Amino acid sequence: MTGDEMKQRNIEMMGEALGIQYTALFQEFASLNLYWKEFLELFGTNDKRIARMNKSAPGFFQMLQEQQFETNMSHLARLTDSPKSVGKENLTIQNLSELVADPGLKIDLEKFVEDIKEKTKFCRDWRNRRFAHHDLLLATKDSRAKPLEPATKEKIVAAMQAISDMLNVMERFYYRGGCAFDVIAAHNGANTLLYLLGFGVMGRDEMIERINKGDFSGGDTPEHI
Repeated sequence: MTGDEMKQRNIEMMGEALGIQYTALFQEFASLNLYWKEFLELFGTNDKRIARMNKSAPGFFQMLQEQQFETNMSHLARLTDSPKSVGKENLTIQNLSELVADPGLKIDLEKFVEDIKEKTKFCRDWRNRRFAHHDLLLATKDSRAKPLEPATKEKIVAAMQAISDMLNVMERFYYRGGCAFDVIAAHNGANTLLYLLGFGVMGRDEMIERINKGDFSGGDTPEHI
């Protein structure tokens, strides 16, 4: 099913306002799951992968880790923000309970929203005081600075599971089905990169070993681009 087909299906089943926003939220959350899974493939699986990246381009992968951490945390904060910021409307899961007509579904969604807001407080703290803005006391390491709330893999997973559970309440109500967001996988993504890096590291090590032995017949090298 294409994105447009999904949107049309949801509008027909849920009504225009809810169908449009639910489609956008569903797609945003699916994208977040993909980004998070790729982050974990690189930086949250095992020490061998970290060692391979450190042997190839440690500075670059450190920057990538920091940027992807910020991307995932900010994405999670946006999805769970207040319905309005400075008078402007936001796309957020908090809108869903106001758009559904069924009283029972509305109550269920409101319960999820309160739980999710609590589970994502740490994301908004980082977004508000480190990513979108840089708190002066934190930036200058002032002793008066309030530390950022701890951000862990476990807390991110718990928050994303809560959002998944909430969206699946919608799926079951309207379609008698569900969606496993955590099985989303990239084609030629982080795993492919790590595999190719492995060949590159081995090839470089073999080249250095030959040079150290006085053998400079290394064959072809990659094009300088």
